[in-house]
Parts: sequence; structure tokens; C-alpha cells
Amino acid sequence: MKAKEDNLSKINFLAIEKIRDYHFVVEDYQRGYKWQQEQIEALLNDINKHKDGKYCLQPVIVNSSYKDNESTTTIKHELIDGQQRITSIYLLLYYLEQEKFYTIDYKTRDSTQEFLQNKMALLFAAIEADIEWDAFIETNKDFNNVDIYHIYLISSYIAKWFSNTKSGKEEFSKKIKQQAHIIWYDVFENEHKKSAEDIFLDLNAGKIPLTNSELIKALFVLDTQRHYSNEVKELKSFELTNEWDLIENQLQDDNFWFFICDHHYYDSLDTRIDFIIDLANEIRSYNKEQGKKAYLLYEEQYSKAKQFDWNIIKQTFNKLVEWYSDNENKEFYHYIGFLVNTGISNLSAILKLSKNSNKKEFKEKLIGKIQEEFKKVKKEDDKTVAYYQLDNLNYDKNRVACQNVLLLLNVELFNNDLSTNKFPFDLYKKEQWSVEHINPQNPKEFENIKAVIKWLNSFNKDLAAHKETELIKEIQQIVTMLSKEDKTKRIPEVKLKSDDSELLTSVIEKISNLMGLHDISNLTLLDKNTNSKLGNNVFIDKRKTLLELYSKAKEANVFIPDCTKAVFTKNYSKNKKSITDEVFGLQDMADYKEHINNQLLTFYLDK
Repeated sequence: MKAKEDNLSKINFLAIEKIRDYHFVVEDYQRGYKWQQEQIEALLNDINKHKDGKYCLQPVIVNSSYKDNESTTTIKHELIDGQQRITSIYLLLYYLEQEKFYTIDYKTRDSTQEFLQNKMALLFAAIEADIEWDAFIETNKDFNNVDIYHIYLISSYIAKWFSNTKSGKEEFSKKIKQQAHIIWYDVFENEHKKSAEDIFLDLNAGKIPLTNSELIKALFVLDTQRHYSNEVKELKSFELTNEWDLIENQLQDDNFWFFICDHHYYDSLDTRIDFIIDLANEIRSYNKEQGKKAYLLYEEQYSKAKQFDWNIIKQTFNKLVEWYSDNENKEFYHYIGFLVNTGISNLSAILKLSKNSNKKEFKEKLIGKIQEEFKKVKKEDDKTVAYYQLDNLNYDKNRVACQNVLLLLNVELFNNDLSTNKFPFDLYKKEQWSVEHINPQNPKEFENIKAVIKWLNSFNKDLAAHKETELIKEIQQIVTMLSKEDKTKRIPEVKLKSDDSELLTSVIEKISNLMGLHDISNLTLLDKNTNSKLGNNVFIDKRKTLLELYSKAKEANVFIPDCTKAVFTKNYSKNKKSITDEVFGLQDMADYKEHINNQLLTFYLDK
């Protein structure tokens, strides 16, 4: 995705008094007027509480090139977005001044337009006389529509609010006209290739032309133009918008973005510079409502004529680029990416961690963050367990910890590589990597009985080596029983006797416990797509499929981590004669676990 080009010359702040005598048009593709009590009361309360400086309303998007069939030289502004606010302010100002402040042509319903033009005095007279809607419309039957009903309700709430608050009309009128400002966005040049209706549909489909960051960008340009002379301001505005777009374009590189992005909220936005703006201002946003914090901060600064600090955003961004690009200290990229993508820490905290630290100290602090995580404990069966310890890692009990350890194992492989290659955090996130069992753990989910029998028999060698003669007998009893069934059926489709079903469950549990099928030594990482292709098969079949996929990874649209490939090819196993075994045996598991321990030993040591 590329950063959107826009024409900021058409964005401005307008005081409400500046739109006096404007002529607005609401075309028939729009919905009618729908404001409710809570919305008008929120507006009234906000304006009433506001003291000095500008009070900023939400953007109004217009088309100043609007033409209709009426022969007139009057400039008309088509309301593409903001008709609810413009209509409500119209009602409010009419109540305060008893005259039309501007006009609104409702193409949706002629009667609504006629009512706004000629019946407002009648409406407020009825409201003052406590005439209910039913009685009012009984004598004004031509105006019985849903728009006018809401106009009546909002007008009633306005009158009631002033009656209850005892606010002075003249003072309030002056405040709303002079202090209340709207962000005015004219699409005439910005979106000239689109019709107003198309822009409206884009708005309602979530493709809003003005994102939160673009509104901030407009403020920066306006601030630049305010603080520099005519000779300089255009150059400064160009420099700022150019640097802004360069940052946004860099952030659109997924390799860089998924190294730093620490929350899915920012990933869902059309523009990514919002994240940098929040970081620079030490703001955390997790939804659209919170996402307005940065804009409100800059709007307040603008209203107080406080010059913006663009450098703080640039410096924040440049620090992230430095960490991303420092090939001599790849650990910065890898440890920060690990902490961010696991959620162990967020980028704001990492930025604070880097302050007043040289490179060596910062690297030690990053390692310390991981060490702190790996020392965490929790209650399990009334015992305090250090659940990151390799002996305690368990798929059922500590799946997230298992995934974190396996991710760090893969990250360390790149750290220890002499090349400049980096771990692909973008693939890790986008391809939804997860924990996969090397030996499958539950044969009841296999595709057929033949696979179940193969799974049961695959453990005989290890069980014999550990003199598990009783368990071997029980396995053979199950195999004999299942061999009499249709091999194409699945276990749930077979009507097993109660004793046989209990024996099967018992045998599965014994194998799982003895072989440690849920332990870290039987776990690895795979992306979602590869995982689905492997299916729920025995080790030897998984390995065959995985190696086939690895040989044509691009064509198969899979990414197989090097550590996962090494596990399935038994690269970590010391007994190379076991490579043809149909199971990832106990010794293979022990060797794999020893490898994990050796690679991650630093993170299990005290700081």
C-alpha cells in the first residue's frame, strides 16, 4: 500500500461564523437526518465547558463545484460528509438568533427543505408552548416525515437544555460562532476524478479520505504556514509533506512494519504513520476512539498557537530505522522484534529502555527483558511453577510460553548467522505461525484406523528399549482389535465396546506421558498453511510432506523455518542411525531439548 497523495491546500479550519450565508446541498443518495438526544447534548455540553481558544468539531467534507439544474450564480457546497453536524448547528443557531444562519437544500425530501427554510419559527413557537409532536404535525400534515420528526426532537432537546442550564443565549451564540471550528475539506481538487456519490459510498464503506493522521498532517501544514513568512512557508510545507510521505512509504514495507508494530489496531489502519505519531507523543491507542488522542493533542496546541515539534516524530522514526538497519548489531532487530511480536513488551517501553544507554547497555537491557519473562512463575496444582523452564514447558498448560521459546530459538539462529539475513517477522505474523507437535498426540483425530495402527506401532522400539512390556502388550491388544475393523473408518465411526474404548484412551495417555508428547521436546513452529498440508499424520509421513513442500516452498506458498526443517530431518539428533525411524524417538527428543537449552542458555541466566 502506498501513502495516499493529497492536496492539503483544500483543508482548512473554518470558524462557524465564516460559513454564514453558505448554501449547503444534501443530495438524495444520503440518509436523512438522524441525530439523537445524546449527540446534541454532548455538543452543547462540550461547547459550554470550553473556555478559551478554538473548539474543534469533526471534519465536514464538501464539494464546492456542485451544480444543479437551478439557474443561479450562488455557490453551493454539496455536503458529502457532515450533514448531521451542519443540520444540528443550523437548528442550534436558529434557536439562538431566530434567523437562518445558512441554508440547507435537502434533495432527499422537498418537504424537509421547505420546513428548514420557512417553518423554523413555527416549530420553536410550538416547542415553547409545550406542543407535542402528534399535535404539532396534526396541524402541519405536509411535513410528516422522519427527517422533520428528528428536527423536532433535536430542537426540543436544545430548548430544554438551555432551560435547564440557564446558559445565556447571546454568550453561547458568540462562543459557537467564534470559537467552534470545523475542519473543512473540499474534494473539488482532491478527489476530482470521483463523483460526490462515490466519495460518500467510500466513506460509508470505511474508505474515509481523511484518516486521523491526515488530519494531523493538515494541522502541521497549517501550523507551518502560520509560523513562517510567505517566502518560506511554501518551502517548509513542501519539506514537511515530503518527509511525511517518505516515512509513510517506509512503514508500508511489511518487513519493517512487522518488526515494530505492537498492536493489531495500528495494522488495521489505512495509514501507518499514526503509530509513529502515538509513539512520539507517548500515547497508546487500541481503538478508533482512543486513536483521536493524538489529533486532539495537536488541535489543542494549534488552538493555543503553540508551534508543533516535527522533529520529535522524525527522531522517533529514525531511531526505529537505525535498529532495523544496524547489521553490525542484528540483536537489536531480533530482540526488539521478538519482544514486540510476543507481546512481552511494547515499542514505547523499549524506546524508554534505550534512553541514556550506549549500544552495549541497550543490548543487555533487551536481553534482561527476555530474562525477566523467562523467570515468570504461576500456580499449577497448588505449586509455584517457573513455567518457562524447559522441563516445565507443556503444550496444554503453557502453549504461549512454548511458542515464545520456539520463536526465540528461530530468532537466535539468525543472530548467530554471519550473514545479514534477518528473521522474517512479517511472515511470522501474516502466515500465523503456531506450535505443532512433531509426533502427533491424539490418534482419535486421525483420518482412518490404518493411521491409528501405524501411530501405535511406531512407538514399539522406544517402549522396548525402556522395557515397557505391559504397555507394548496393551498396544498389541488394541492393534488386534482395530485390525478387525474397516481400515478406512475413523475412530469416532467405530462402535467400540466400553472396555476397548477405555483401554484405547488409557494407552494414548500412557504413550503421551511416557514419550512427553506435549513437552517442548516434541514441539516446533509451523505456519498455518504448512500445518494444514501436513495434516494429523505420523512423524514419518509429516517429514515426507514437509520436505516436499520445502523443495518447492514458493510454489506451495509456504515458509518452513530452518529449525523446523532441522527437527524433521533429525539434524539435532546425535544417533544418525535413527533417521529412518517412523517416530521422533525419546533420544531424538532429548537431543533436541539439549539443543534448545544450549541455544537459549543466556536467557535462563540471571541478569
